[in-house]
Amino acid sequence: MNGTPGSITSGTSNGTSNGKGPSGHASRAAAAAGEGRSCFDPKHETLELGALRALQLERLRGMVTAAYERSAVYRRMCREAGAAPADMRTLDDVRRLPFLEKTTLRDTYPDGLRLCGLDAIIEVHSTSGTTGKPTPIWVTRRDMDAWALRNARSLWMVGLRPSDLLQNCFGYGLPTSVGLQYGAQHAGIGVVPAGIGRQELLIDLIMDLRVTALCTTPSYALYLAEKAKERGIDLATDSQLRIGLFGAEPWPESGRERLAAALGVEAFNEYGMGELLGPGMACECPVRDGMHVWSDHLLVECIDPETCEPVAEGQPGELVWTSLTSDSMAMIRYRSHDISSLSWAPCACGRTHPRIGRITGRSDDALSIGGLVVFPSQIEEVLVRFDEFGSNFCMVVENVSNLDRLTLQVEIRGFDELSDDGKARLAKTLAGGVKATVGVTPRMELHAPLSLPRDTDGQGKTACHRVDDRRSC
Repeated sequence: MNGTPGSITSGTSNGTSNGKGPSGHASRAAAAAGEGRSCFDPKHETLELGALRALQLERLRGMVTAAYERSAVYRRMCREAGAAPADMRTLDDVRRLPFLEKTTLRDTYPDGLRLCGLDAIIEVHSTSGTTGKPTPIWVTRRDMDAWALRNARSLWMVGLRPSDLLQNCFGYGLPTSVGLQYGAQHAGIGVVPAGIGRQELLIDLIMDLRVTALCTTPSYALYLAEKAKERGIDLATDSQLRIGLFGAEPWPESGRERLAAALGVEAFNEYGMGELLGPGMACECPVRDGMHVWSDHLLVECIDPETCEPVAEGQPGELVWTSLTSDSMAMIRYRSHDISSLSWAPCACGRTHPRIGRITGRSDDALSIGGLVVFPSQIEEVLVRFDEFGSNFCMVVENVSNLDRLTLQVEIRGFDELSDDGKARLAKTLAGGVKATVGVTPRMELHAPLSLPRDTDGQGKTACHRVDDRRSC
């Protein structure tokens, strides 16, 4: 992209295209040669903080200039906000620019924010389109190389090496989860592009191919572990799995031990949004105290979702993202509605990139129940404390006699073995735990394992089923 200087390739290549793409033999050989190092791209992953911020500003200026010049839609938005590329004198000046929302992408469908011609596009992805039309995600060769690099950094950071075999159990096709495959291949790591569904086959692949790493949603990972146990297979002890990379839906810190126990893996959290090419935005390092943002490619802000002003470092707020190296789209100040925190504090791993905290909810899916604000992640944090909890739940909110009523539908392990009295006692205990945490006493409905809806969005996500607000019906 014109005006966006700086190499986006890792130290494992010369920064030029070899015609083989991110999975070329040269990349694999270079990755294998550096297998002993802790960073895939040490030069950029440990860049001195001042130099990193200077690079961000340089790329921000180039990105805003290109978007202003190449997108009539973005130029109009900037003019309405009273902003121009020349205003970008410091990183704080990004706050002069307008926000992008999901509705912005829908309103400019399909290519209002695209910055290049179709002759430069080599791939097109899309968001899931659960509301409105899907959002096209345009990809150039330069975007592809940067995407592969970011994912290679993440996979290397969690401990994967060319001797590993990664099974990708995210959805394939239009979803952007294929980026993890590109990253693995860029780092010389073998990939099983399994996707989701056909769980018997997925389990066979894990066992027969001696797969060592799995990437998927936490709920689908637990689902696979449950289906394996039905066949007498304990993935925690019978498989070669050692690393799990989990994302695409929030999961509480207490879920780490559950995933480790079910799969026998060291569990890592990763973050991505389809609108910014999904995986490869942020990931945990071995310290596992927040997810490092690859901030030479992405600028992240943390704002108060009500006032849109920055929150103090380490305080909860909504994440706002700007791509600094996109060739194809003006993804500048995109509101994620994900609630997290942001810290530039030094990390023991030696990487200088900032860290975002665990996603604790969304600014647009918080439920007000009887005047109290409740996030699904808060409910999950309570449920996972109980061994009897399965892998799925749903919050049903209704208005009964002009009062809000919350019903929790919860899958329970050993449901058929429990007596009626046992179920009643368990339901009371679960309700008490929820009450103590969020202040709302729910009605409880206990269900058999795997009986609640899941995976209908084609990407292995169950989060879309965890809220059923019937008050507007």
